[in-house]
Amino acid sequence: MKISMITSSRNGMPYLAQCLESIVVAARGLDVEIFYEDCCSTDGSAECARGLIGSDRVNVEPDEGFGDAVNRAVRKCSGDIIGALPADDMLAPDSLRHVAAAFAAHPQARWAIGMYDIIDANGAPARPLHKAYKNFAVRHFSRWWLMAENIIPFVSFYIRRDFRQEVGDLLNESECLANDYDYFIRCVKRSRPLVIPHVLGRWRYHPTSQTGRNIKRMSWDAWRVCRQHTRNPLLLAANAVCSLRNALVFDKVG
Repeated sequence: MKISMITSSRNGMPYLAQCLESIVVAARGLDVEIFYEDCCSTDGSAECARGLIGSDRVNVEPDEGFGDAVNRAVRKCSGDIIGALPADDMLAPDSLRHVAAAFAAHPQARWAIGMYDIIDANGAPARPLHKAYKNFAVRHFSRWWLMAENIIPFVSFYIRRDFRQEVGDLLNESECLANDYDYFIRCVKRSRPLVIPHVLGRWRYHPTSQTGRNIKRMSWDAWRVCRQHTRNPLLLAANAVCSLRNALVFDKVG
């Protein structure tokens, strides 16, 4: 089973090197291709990527954010399974082995989600309450819980290539900062995910991250996403409460 991994950045150093190195480590002994999309970096990001994964897997051109870059890279992928990792995050060392084994054991599964860790800017464990809550939610996944709030960590999300073609592209961040949430809902409307009971990714939370800088807008966009996908008043009310909670206290409670 072949896996395609995608990442992208603009001036992603030094986290990009750690991100790509984690993918290279996780890919050892497996059939994995890695693509990096660079948005005209000036800090040596593209050169770093070329040194780690090869020039033929690196593309440099302007993009409209992570979603746009992933959409472009997907069209080059030949893997059976596709994963995308933001450039400041990392894979767990055995993650891709767990992913390949899970999809091989469940050929009917069209997408999968797993556990994750949270690290800070220096790579140390962070936000233990948040991590425990999200991992509990993933382990006990339900469509209704997902409609109430985004319980899926993007760093632990994998999808079959043919199902990805059916679901379509990610929205660009200019349209919606909660574009991963919109994508997960579009997936679950078609198929229930396979839950992989292993830590697959390490999400880095730091003040300059997309979430750290834009939590209020991201919370508002999550509410807009929910309204686009349901008219159930109970789910809308639950999502409104969760979105308001995140906007007010997400960066204050670990």
